Parts: sequence; C-alpha cells; structure tokens
Amino acid sequence: MFVYERGYVPILIVSMMLVSSLTTTVTAQDESNEDEYYDFHTIASLGDSTLGSDPTGYRGPFASIHAASLMDLDYYEGAVGGDRSWTLIEAGRHTTIAENYSEGTLVTIMIGAWDFIDSDAQIVKGDYSFIENLEENMTIILDTLTESNIDVLAWTLPNMSFLPFLTQIFPTEKHVYFTEASILWADALNRMADSYGDSVQVFDLLNASDDLLQNQEARTIAGNEVVAPPVMCDKNCIMIDSLHPTSVGQGLLANYMMEAINEKFPSSTGEYPLLSEDELMSLADFNSSSEEAVKQTIEGDLTQACFDWTNTGYRDMYVTITIDGQDVEIPSYVGFNTEQCSQSTHVMYTGSRVINVVTDITNSLTLNHFFSIWGENLSSTQIMDYEVEEGDSLTLIIDLVEYEGDWENIPVEGAISIEIIYNSAQATEDSTEDSDSVPGFSAIITLISIIGAIVVSRKDE
Repeated sequence: MFVYERGYVPILIVSMMLVSSLTTTVTAQDESNEDEYYDFHTIASLGDSTLGSDPTGYRGPFASIHAASLMDLDYYEGAVGGDRSWTLIEAGRHTTIAENYSEGTLVTIMIGAWDFIDSDAQIVKGDYSFIENLEENMTIILDTLTESNIDVLAWTLPNMSFLPFLTQIFPTEKHVYFTEASILWADALNRMADSYGDSVQVFDLLNASDDLLQNQEARTIAGNEVVAPPVMCDKNCIMIDSLHPTSVGQGLLANYMMEAINEKFPSSTGEYPLLSEDELMSLADFNSSSEEAVKQTIEGDLTQACFDWTNTGYRDMYVTITIDGQDVEIPSYVGFNTEQCSQSTHVMYTGSRVINVVTDITNSLTLNHFFSIWGENLSSTQIMDYEVEEGDSLTLIIDLVEYEGDWENIPVEGAISIEIIYNSAQATEDSTEDSDSVPGFSAIITLISIIGAIVVSRKDE
C-alpha cells in the first residue's frame, strides 16, 4: 500500500490529464487534417438564372463556370432561369445531380430570389412567412444532395432592397422590409448549413454584394470602376438589367466565391487562384472606343415591326394604370413571341411589370404604339373599356409631371415612369391606401434620380 504525500495526488492527476489532453489534441488535429481537404472532379450549379441559362450571352460566364475553370474541374449546369425553390424540386433538378454524381462533386446553389419576388406584396407588409416554405424546400434539396455524398456551397441572396426590379416598383420606405427578409433568410440558411456539418457551407453573397455596391474600391479593376445600380448596362456595370449581373459582375462575384471555397473547401494542393485583373478586364470593355449604334428607320407601321431582343438596345419604362383606385395589371410579354412576332418581339413589349422600349430606331415611339400592340384603347376620352363621361377624370402623369399635350401622340423618349389614373364620378373615394396593389409612381420620388440612367444596351460588337 502506497502512501502519497499531500499535494502529490492533485499534481499527478493534473499531469495525467495534461498528457491525455495533448494526446487527444494531436489525434484530433491529425484526423481534422485528413478530413479538411476536398478533392473535387465536378462543379454543378443549381438555382435560377444568376447561376445558369443565359440565352443572350451577355451574362456569362457564370461565377460557377469561372470556379470550375480556376479549379480545373468539369462543369454541369443545372441552374435554370426563373426557377423557384418548388419548381426546381418539381422538375427534379436536384435528383438528377444526386443520381448522376456523388462524392467529389461540389454543388453551387442559389435559390430564393423568385420566391422573394413572388412574395413581394406580403414582404412590404412585414409578412415573411414565405421563408418557412423556402426553408422546407431547401431542406429537401440539401437532403437529396448530401445523401449522395455531394458537398454544397449554398449562396445567400443579395440584399434584395438593392435589386432594381424591386426598388423601382416599391417606394423607398418599403425597401427596409426586403433588407430584413434578406437577413432572415441568410440566418435561416446558416442554421440549416450547420445541421449538415462540413458537407454544406454558405457563401455569404449578402455581404459580398453589399461590399460591391457600397465599396467603390471593391468594384474597381485596374483603375476602372464597374458602375453600380441603379445604372445598368451590358458591359461596364454590375447589372445588365433589373435582375441579373453582367459578365464582369459575374467575374467579380466569382472571386468572392473562390475566396469562400478556399476557406470552406480547401484543396490539398493549396489555394485555388482568383481571376486576375486582366481576366476581369476581358469581361468588360473599358479600353474600347465603342461607337454609337447605327439607328434604324422602320418603313411602315411601327406596331408591325419585330426585333430579335438579344440584338436590340432597349430601356425599361414603368407604366401603372389605376381605375377607380384599383391597379390594372399589364400582362407580361405583350408583343413577345406572338403570332405576328414569332420568336421575337414587337418594337415595344412588356417584360416584368415594365414596358421595354427599343432605343435604336429613328422613328419616334409613342405610348399609343404600345397600346395598339396591346390591343387596348388610349385617348383623352377613353382608357381601355372606360369612356370619360361627365364628372369622370382621366389623368396622365409622365415622370411625375401631368401631361397636357396631344393624347393621340404621347411621346415616351427618355420617360421612365408613366401613370394613368381614371376616376369615375360615382366611384367611392376610399383610396387612402393601396396596400394590395403596386404603388403608383407618384409615390416613387426616388425615380427622378435615375431618369435616363436605366438604359440596357444589348448590342453585338
């Protein structure tokens, strides 16, 4: 029987614990070194048109394509323009990847932008319940991919209050709701990723996009600034339209993503490179002396003219029609791919809540041309099927100024916002709030600052 001196036992125990902890630490470090390197053979994209499907060629290569090239990997494009989280699932795009790829595949996914846009009317009321559905759908997608031992880099959404598509529709005081929803979704996505361990990592596009938009240095390439929204253009801007980054915008995002991949999915061969300044410059045209596009003159009726929109310069013009306090929806794609303009567009046509006005023609376009293409009535005495009778009023506001000219020839050159308001004599005056409709553009004072700036050029060189 051994007798230990006082104080020796605690010292011995501490020494044994220290040795034990050191052994454990070394073992854990050895194990983590084996697990922390990732050898990929393929990058596959999932989500909407920010990551894939560009029919015009002006929005690529996508960030995921750049990543595949920089990492010397194969690339599979599974992203499809306009995908919502549920349409991706219904189409089985996630299962297609899971069934054909396995360990060694890195899926880059950004989904949810269209979920936001579809829910915009609820978001501006502070209703973010759509995020629960988005989270459920993302869980289905991630479960399917990780069960096939696929690693995932999930992108948060950018701050949606900076997205021109939304900010040009809703007044400034509503933008904060989109910011709050963006942060809530980012938080939810980070919580989800944590539950999958190292298999699912998050690319913080929310902060990356904020950096690009607010930090001039972050978007300056070899002394040339890439222009931030609300200005849009096809080469030297971050955005080519109200939804999508340009080719150089994708290049800038690719470098943020590569930094995230180097941090979260490190390679045993060292860090992957980023796009160089020369490579980024090749995605823009800062050094080119681009000439003015040659204007085209249309012979005959302007409403009969058709254009290939990928080769045509156009700009967005926002039009709202209010009948007795109720917003009238202008259908999307009036004049696009019709019997008359098969696989093409009329000289004016609707896109997403906007009218696209062709800019490279000499003929003077008018609002009347669009209404003719739409097949609806517009005059000083009639709007659609509503005739102006005694006691009724019909007002036309162009860029916040009431129009007093010829209603048979309403000019739209340079116009950004047009509001047509009809009130019948017997209509009730209960128009304090239009909470369920898109607000009239008289409320969007901030549009004044971007008049003439939102010009999307889609010219082939």
